[in-house]
Amino acid sequence: MTSLDQLARAVRSFSDSGFDFIELRADDVAQTSIELRDTSIDIISRKRESGHSARVLKKGRWGFAASDGVRDVRSTITAASKAAGGIARSAVKGSNLCPVEPVKRELAPRVRVPLDEVCLEDKVSYLARLCREVVKSERRVTAARASYSDITGDRYLVTSGGTEVGWALSHAYLRTSASGKESGRLAAVRDETATVTSGWEHFARSDPSEKIIERLVRKVRSQMDGVPCKRGTHPCVLSPRVTGMLAHEALGHLSEADLFSSAAFNGLQGTRVAPKGVTMVDSPKIKHGFGNIELDDEGVLPRKVTLIDDGILRDQMTNREWAERLDARPTGNARSENYRFPPIIRMRNTYIEPGDHSFEELVEGKKSGYYCVDVGGGMAESNSSFQVGIQECFEIVNGELGRPVRSLAISGVATESLAFIDGLGKDFDIESSYCGKFEQNMATSDGGPHLSLRKGGIVFGGSG
Repeated sequence: MTSLDQLARAVRSFSDSGFDFIELRADDVAQTSIELRDTSIDIISRKRESGHSARVLKKGRWGFAASDGVRDVRSTITAASKAAGGIARSAVKGSNLCPVEPVKRELAPRVRVPLDEVCLEDKVSYLARLCREVVKSERRVTAARASYSDITGDRYLVTSGGTEVGWALSHAYLRTSASGKESGRLAAVRDETATVTSGWEHFARSDPSEKIIERLVRKVRSQMDGVPCKRGTHPCVLSPRVTGMLAHEALGHLSEADLFSSAAFNGLQGTRVAPKGVTMVDSPKIKHGFGNIELDDEGVLPRKVTLIDDGILRDQMTNREWAERLDARPTGNARSENYRFPPIIRMRNTYIEPGDHSFEELVEGKKSGYYCVDVGGGMAESNSSFQVGIQECFEIVNGELGRPVRSLAISGVATESLAFIDGLGKDFDIESSYCGKFEQNMATSDGGPHLSLRKGGIVFGGSG
């Protein structure tokens, strides 16, 4: 009996037990982790993980339980039911789910070189060469690190609504970093690339090591050779990676239905929050999207959500429960890191749509300002305030790019910054990374076009 059959049989055995809804999920996966410091291995592991969980809705109350292996699934359902009973004694308002059509299918990415068919030695060799070449390519680079992980295997979902789905996973992530030092000046930069839609060919063809090395070395040189920024607010152009970071961190979370009412967008739905031409969406599928999904973890067929439409604040991202509360169609944004966690509302691929300007047109109209190329990490709050480190930036002088800028940080309030947008590029790019929410890390992508902001939209600062 397959895991899918086993879960379906367990759900059917509780068909007359008074549950509003039963959801069973299971993982049977292999996980690889490799970390290198220069060419020395810090961590190397490959482990198998198998387990399942039950989430039940009983008398309007949720209960959740998880267990290793895929044995005695009925006991896990019973444990989840007891948890729901405990909540029922203290909860004030019950939950309901919007109806959806059941889905029965097998899902698998189109993989040319399966990740689990590439041996550990070859993966280590790839990472070691990458670190070695970064150090060799720039004399001021003193150290390079690489952190790689992949997940392959199967994931299953069965619900009392008739959904029975199996996924074949091909999930890989690579983070590389480099640091440098000269005459007391320090530089530390990083790079990320990932896939959930292909295999090892992603690192050999879609984003090969040569591109990763080039990006890292370019960012180190920018930091080492850069000048301090002029503190204050200036006209600027943001690259697709910086545009995407703002779209995701400072704006996207505000449009997740479970956070919407307590965040900066509350009360603004249907009103203008950005100039005409500015459209921001969350999509379940884009080219090379790390957040790509065919089905969400509640079994909902996902759809594209227009968060800002031509400057007007529109839809929210929902799961089935929030779709019912809002009397809206579910968007398929219920996602879970693995079987150990219940699904919650999460972004997938969040981006601002392109406009009609060339990069040269966005820059040439500025007598002075900055071109922010790549982010180095940051944070945002529920009021949409943000502070972000920029690891690659250039001056804009008389409509042309000037000297690189070092040790730069930008800040502002994203909902206010929107009003200062005065141009969108016709290009488009994304960055892939993990997003944390409620102790779950989820694969996502964010991006957009080059974006121009008038003076007043962003505050520039840094350590000089």
